[in-house]
Amino acid sequence: MSDINKVLIIGRLTRDIEIKTTNNGGFVGKFSLASNRKEKSGDTWTEKPGFFDCVVFGKSAEILKQYTRKGSKLCVDGSLRWSSWEGTDGKKQSKTEIAVESFQFLDAKPQGEQSSEPQGAATFCGMGDEDIPF
Repeated sequence: MSDINKVLIIGRLTRDIEIKTTNNGGFVGKFSLASNRKEKSGDTWTEKPGFFDCVVFGKSAEILKQYTRKGSKLCVDGSLRWSSWEGTDGKKQSKTEIAVESFQFLDAKPQGEQSSEPQGAATFCGMGDEDIPF
């Protein structure tokens, strides 16, 4: 059996996306999503935030940079990517981040306003309206 590495998360951008150009002219975007989870303590439920670093490549990075900002709500679909390196102090460092494969803008547009989102630029994490069971 092969391993599965799949992540689906909905959250809000904690900062604007940072874009860098690679040596071969491609784009790499980095951002962080905040996503809440509910925890029960006694009889009380509280929301606790989790923060997830994400990386996105190519045209998707450009689109996200153009159409999102801090606080934008997104659904991202991807896989976990782990990397390690030696810091300037000689200590081993590591990081796990979500490598974004697809995304969906989730902010509601104001009534009567035309959407500025590009048509067909994102998929809802592999799901169409006909796949939603309600």
